[in-house]
Amino acid sequence: MGPPSQKPFVFSDEFVVHYRSLWLVGLSVVANTADADDVMQEAAIIGLRKQELFQAGTSFRAWMGEIVRNVALNRRRQSRRELKRFGQRTDSQSVEVSRATPQAHPVSADGRLLSTQEALDDRMCEALTRIDPVSRACLLLRTIDGLNYDQISDLMNIPKGTAMSNVFRARHALAAFLTAKDSASTVPTPPTRRPNTAR
Repeated sequence: MGPPSQKPFVFSDEFVVHYRSLWLVGLSVVANTADADDVMQEAAIIGLRKQELFQAGTSFRAWMGEIVRNVALNRRRQSRRELKRFGQRTDSQSVEVSRATPQAHPVSADGRLLSTQEALDDRMCEALTRIDPVSRACLLLRTIDGLNYDQISDLMNIPKGTAMSNVFRARHALAAFLTAKDSASTVPTPPTRRPNTAR
């Protein structure tokens, strides 16, 4: 009996399997869910046109990730040009994954997203925009999508150690920003004045 035949490559099947990870990569660059959706649509068209260039047996996620990053970078440059020309955009610039009821605090003391933190509240969205896109992508892929560091390294085309350090720095940057934000928003409660009963 000969070796088992390799499953034929079907672009749509692979794209669906890796969609969430690829979408997070796009989101980390454009920092906006609507733009990330547009990036994925454009990247899918480009990927379909170039699918004959994909080498069977290699990582589809890494190959498609490169296309998504390039499309997202072009989208971000275009948005910046539009911002310069027309002024402030009307749509939200914040990073958001879903809009369920926010948790009391989205990260632990060391900057780790809580295991129950499916939604990113406004504080987390603002904090994520303060992190560089590569670190942001590594953090989202690790925390939201649950990829291990080998998978992140493969998808982002960076060494495993770099992926680990990016997640580490991003977590601590989030913790520092959110802690400072909480401290700044804390307003001391004025002392309760006792009624003057003296006559």
